[in-house]
Amino acid sequence: MRFIGCSLAWRPSDAKDGTSCLMVLDERGSIIANSFATSVAEIAGAVEGYAADRRSVILGVDAPLSVPNERGTRKIERLLSKLALPAYSASRKMFGDEPPGEALLAALEDVGVEYTDYPFRRQRRQSAVVEVDSAATLKVLALERGQGGSDNDPEQRLRGMDDPKLRKGNKEDRAAAIKGAVDVLWNTPGLRLRTGNLSADLSAPDNVDVSRVEVASTLSHADLDRICSLVEATLAAYAVHRHWKGRDGSAVVGTGDAGSVLLPAGEALHDRIAEECRASGIPYV
Repeated sequence: MRFIGCSLAWRPSDAKDGTSCLMVLDERGSIIANSFATSVAEIAGAVEGYAADRRSVILGVDAPLSVPNERGTRKIERLLSKLALPAYSASRKMFGDEPPGEALLAALEDVGVEYTDYPFRRQRRQSAVVEVDSAATLKVLALERGQGGSDNDPEQRLRGMDDPKLRKGNKEDRAAAIKGAVDVLWNTPGLRLRTGNLSADLSAPDNVDVSRVEVASTLSHADLDRICSLVEATLAAYAVHRHWKGRDGSAVVGTGDAGSVLLPAGEALHDRIAEECRASGIPYV
């Protein structure tokens, strides 16, 4: 079984010539590979390769996969914002044509990976793709690592935390945010960043060890973007791996055609998400 996180270059500012990243975990939660791609066809080809030898895959994509609304924001985005969780702001108008996430789903379907709004736990022999939100995942993991104060209410603690800004601001602020994100990942149970087959060379075409890359404000914005992609893809892979393992808690919010997001969520946060979903009329698991 392989668990793949994809940081998709989906925003209008980066979708034209941006580079997407794929991060691969095994069943133990160890990073075993990563790679970069410049098109949805390359992403689908890489996923097909990672699924070789009859391996099943669950793919978490850090991008809007279903965008039914012409303008404004999706219901799922408005719900996450109410809970002080970062959310995409996506509409069909902002893309002008087919949203990149939908194009990716079509390419993945050609290699046998199907879109689902619920990857069933511990079920092998499946090839599924779901939507995740790396920024929301990172904020939840920071919450679980004790950030956000001592209040027992997870929502109030989330409100006391700044949203991750890995891709915004000057180089000093971005470098500090990325270092903080890597530290959270390093201290996340069930995720093993360091394995022997990865390189500390950021310019390597694949298999970059994000835990060994020297993050500094002297790096170019392009280099910081590359590290961001590695971090986001790691968060996406962790989200689907955690859900499949059935440990530490997770939630699936929304439905596939209207927008569905998989989030890590312990018991208290899951209860709060469920409460808001019921009030908003949005399905959840």
